[in-house]
Amino acid sequence: MAIHLYLDEQLTQQISEGDFSNPDADNYNGTDGEIKDRQIFVANEQTTLAAPIDDIQTDIELTEPRFADAEYIVIGTEQMQILSGGGTTNLSVRRAVANTVAASHAADAPVYSGYDYTGLVVDPIDEFETDESVWYKLALTQAELDTATQSAPLNIGAKAHNQTISFWRRCTVLSGTPVQNKIDIKLRLTGTENPVL
Repeated sequence: MAIHLYLDEQLTQQISEGDFSNPDADNYNGTDGEIKDRQIFVANEQTTLAAPIDDIQTDIELTEPRFADAEYIVIGTEQMQILSGGGTTNLSVRRAVANTVAASHAADAPVYSGYDYTGLVVDPIDEFETDESVWYKLALTQAELDTATQSAPLNIGAKAHNQTISFWRRCTVLSGTPVQNKIDIKLRLTGTENPVL
């Protein structure tokens, strides 16, 4: 999927999807027990145009390499398909796909992965040894964490390609717990990926 979880609203700290190089981790006082809440953001893969393009240009330059060959991207209301250059900042694209209209786009215009999502669900999963996913509660707002069920999945629902949404997680470390730095709980994000039409 071309959608990710981020630790910050600026979408610069992506939570790793399996290798834990940037986990949703915190230090906890396991002796006394500690509770920490964190807001987490869900957004499509995205970057910006490094240079402006006109309505017929098929070579575009991005500020960061974010997309793969054959993937769809959206700039403004125009959808494009990547023909070559995936994995780099210099792409060759087919313009105005899916009945969209080719247009000029300014430098720094947002470029989104061209997929909307339905049925999004976040689920806490413990990857190693003892299952402490029961320490996690997930909710759409921080206030709802008080009544959320521990280790239950959270139904986020639908998300448009250019929409950033957020949810909250609460981790409750019990007193007398030897673990001080919890890094092996993975937040699994699942859903149905639909090309923007």
